[in-house]
Amino acid sequence: MRDFLRTARDGGFRSAWEFLLSPRIRFILPGLARAFEPAAVEVHVLTGRSRLTMAFWMMASWIVATRRSWRFVIHDDGTLRHEEVAGFKKLLPDCRVVLNSESNPEISARLASHPLSLKCRNLHPFGKRLFDFPMFATGNRFISIDTDVLFFRTPERLIRWCGESDPGCIFFEDIKDASLLDTDEVQRLFGVPLAQKINAGLFAMPKAALSVEIIEACLARTSILTGNPWFMEQTLHAVAASVHGRVELLPKEYVMSLSPQCPPGALARHYVGAIRHLFYSEGIPRVSQNLGEWQHS
Repeated sequence: MRDFLRTARDGGFRSAWEFLLSPRIRFILPGLARAFEPAAVEVHVLTGRSRLTMAFWMMASWIVATRRSWRFVIHDDGTLRHEEVAGFKKLLPDCRVVLNSESNPEISARLASHPLSLKCRNLHPFGKRLFDFPMFATGNRFISIDTDVLFFRTPERLIRWCGESDPGCIFFEDIKDASLLDTDEVQRLFGVPLAQKINAGLFAMPKAALSVEIIEACLARTSILTGNPWFMEQTLHAVAASVHGRVELLPKEYVMSLSPQCPPGALARHYVGAIRHLFYSEGIPRVSQNLGEWQHS
C-alpha cells in the first residue's frame, strides 16, 4: 500500500493505474521465458518482496529486448520468504533463488579471512552485489541489473560483451560522480586513476575483476567504511574495476536522468527513486508495446 500511495502521489492517475495493473506480467513471463534460445551468461538480481513485480517487468523487458532466454539468479535482500521461491520457479523454471539462509553462512565462511569485507557486505543489502553476485555466479562473468531498470531496444553492446574472449567492465554512466574516494587517493594506493561516474544499477563484469584482496586492502587503507552505505558498494565497484582495467561506460541511450520525459531514442532507463513513478506511467507502456509485438509476431 505504501508503494502505491507514493506512486499515486508522485505520478498521478496514470502511474497509479499502471501500478495496479502491473501484476499482469506474471501471466506473460512464463511464455516469454520459453520463447527464445538460452543465453550462456547469468543475470543476477537483488530484490525483495516489495519489488517483485518490478523485477518481473525488468526481466521481461530484458528478455524481449535481447530475444534470448536468460538464467536469472535472484538474491534475497532480506525480505524474501520461502513461498516466493516457488513463485519464481513457476514463472522462471530455470532461475535460482539465493535466500539469506543460504548466502549468509556461505559468504561468512568465504570471507572469514577478510573481516572488513564481511563487515562491508553486511552493512547494506547492496553489499551483496559486490560479494554474493560473483561468489554465486557459475560462469567467469555475469550481468547485474537492478529491478528499476527497463529495456526498450536491443542492448547490442551488452550482447557483444557476453561473447568477448577477454571482457572488461561495463557500467551505467551516472548523472554525477558519487564515489566516496577521490581519484588521487586511489592513484596513490593502487597506481591507477579511479573510474568516474559509474552507476551499479546495470553492470557487466568478469568475476576476476571483483578481487576480494583489492577490496579488503581498500577498506583497510581508507575511511570508506565510515561513509554513506548507499555509495559504499558502488565506490568499491569503481575501485575494483579500475584496478582490473578497461572500464567502459554505456552510451547515453542507456538513460540515467531525472528528467520527467525519456528521450525518444532511449535503449534503456534506470528509474531511480525520484522518478520511480515513471517506471509505471512511462516504462511499462513502452515494454508492453514490445511484448505485444512479440505476442503477435
